[in-house]
Amino acid sequence: MKNYLIISFVIISIILVLIGRTYFYSSYKYIGKQIHEGGFYLGKILSTSKKNFDKIKDIEYKNLEKFISSNKLSKNGKRFIIYTSQTEKKIESIIAIPLKNCPELNLTPKLVCNYFPTQDVIGVTHDGYPTNKDRGWKILDKHLIDINKKIFNAPFEVIWKGSYETKDSTKWITGLYYPIR
Repeated sequence: MKNYLIISFVIISIILVLIGRTYFYSSYKYIGKQIHEGGFYLGKILSTSKKNFDKIKDIEYKNLEKFISSNKLSKNGKRFIIYTSQTEKKIESIIAIPLKNCPELNLTPKLVCNYFPTQDVIGVTHDGYPTNKDRGWKILDKHLIDINKKIFNAPFEVIWKGSYETKDSTKWITGLYYPIR
């Protein structure tokens, strides 16, 4: 009887931990209001399924790196993604690499060299592989209501440390941001 109680307790504890991690644990940390400095960037306009987004994003970042190298452009910051539209199944975005300036370039279709404005933002960060970004966006939605602000520009993600810097996904750091007014 004593062994049965111990085994039952262990099994119930494991189940509670797994359920708790799935439904209540959030690895996204709210970092509050900040100023995003903005700047020039080279970007690629993408329209893809959510399912294939990460794969296509990685391929297109490599193509942007090649373009930057072949045109002797100077990078000036961390990769980021401007989300122009998202549905349950589709993501429309601009994947971007910051540059020191945007000289006259011969750009192919869907390549843009533009300026991302300085803006007030609220954000969350995530350590590790960025699973379930929807959870991060929901945290931002809640805080947007709490501080009585509105989104005035496209949400964006900054890849502070990602797969191009280390293969160890436990060391990746991602930020999700809402420009606010």
